[in-house]
Amino acid sequence: MHQPARAFSRVCLALGLIAAGACATGHGNSFVPPSRPAEFSLTGIPWGISADSVTELMSPRGYNYNKTDDDGDLWYDGVLYRTATRVYAFMGQQKLTKFRMVINTPDEEAVATYQKVRAELIRQYGQPKETVEEYEPPYTKGDARLINAFKEKKAAMRTYWLPTGTRTSLVAVAVSNNLAVVVDYETTAWDKESVRRRQHGR
Repeated sequence: MHQPARAFSRVCLALGLIAAGACATGHGNSFVPPSRPAEFSLTGIPWGISADSVTELMSPRGYNYNKTDDDGDLWYDGVLYRTATRVYAFMGQQKLTKFRMVINTPDEEAVATYQKVRAELIRQYGQPKETVEEYEPPYTKGDARLINAFKEKKAAMRTYWLPTGTRTSLVAVAVSNNLAVVVDYETTAWDKESVRRRQHGR
């Protein structure tokens, strides 16, 4: 498969999981409240580091360690945009390969928070590769029933970047069907790890 096609396939898979609200977009475990607001940017946390190193670098950014799950992934809790937020650090061969940030916004604030996050990512990564905003009947853009559209899987709102000159290969933000704002940062190492997990039914 040519590189552009492989990149496109990976983007579709990642954004499909976000839209479906997959990969633990809810709390799922008791929230560990931090003592101060968290920082949005995770810039400066190197890919490929160990679990202990991830925790050392997340703590100063306002994220409390919650737990390590059965896959060896790390959970961190913080507050962004005055909203409870969970960050998942996905590990492959005990090395950091991906971050997923889930901002559990109130339903009515999801779209506004998405726009704030998107604007911040544009400041960090420049203009996106693609932005998608789609609606299925009976819903249309600007519809007052937008919350219902997402919950019925008849609305999609997402943006992604394919950074160059960095080990970060994909950055994406979307509104999930349960109206959380989900941000993904991935490396090419996550490609192999995600395939391995699917093969093992994880």
